[in-house]
Amino acid sequence: MPIKAPKIRVNAPTGIIPHGRGFYQLEEEELYLAVEYPDERPRFFSYIESKTLSFHLDRYGRLIFIELALPRRRWKIKENLVIPERAESADLRFLDFRRNVKSPAIYCDETHENLMFRFGRGPAVSNYYLAQNLIAQLDNSGFLAALWISDIVDDLAGREIFTWRKQVHGEPIVLPPHMIKLP
Repeated sequence: MPIKAPKIRVNAPTGIIPHGRGFYQLEEEELYLAVEYPDERPRFFSYIESKTLSFHLDRYGRLIFIELALPRRRWKIKENLVIPERAESADLRFLDFRRNVKSPAIYCDETHENLMFRFGRGPAVSNYYLAQNLIAQLDNSGFLAALWISDIVDDLAGREIFTWRKQVHGEPIVLPPHMIKLP
């Protein structure tokens, strides 16, 4: 039976917020959100997923990737969708592994640049940065109430996500031959 929402453990505040960015893959009509940690590259260990949404986690329960397999034409536009103005820095860990979660309600703004996954009807009582451009709202029991993604960009053939990851890690940007645009 699917869980209603993932359980999150919040540790003491941290000074470094991981890099995060949403990339809408035009040819696949899917949203990928990559989370990159300074000076390390965590490996996939487990997941939490619904029919359309998948959270990829490392062995410590840290979020490393989100995949939303729902075309943006099916995202519900919500007028006046406002991303939380304030969020705290903390070390958040997902406590559920290899679990199914009920599909969240998905809302976006008119530009499709900001997105919210709503996991329940309960009120959110705290806001935390999971990464840049990614805010987790928790309820009073420590469950994920909502997840906010901001500044989503369009991507074609993975060029934008590839370039962004190289920049985050300070590596030279040299596109592989299959990613080079031909005139």
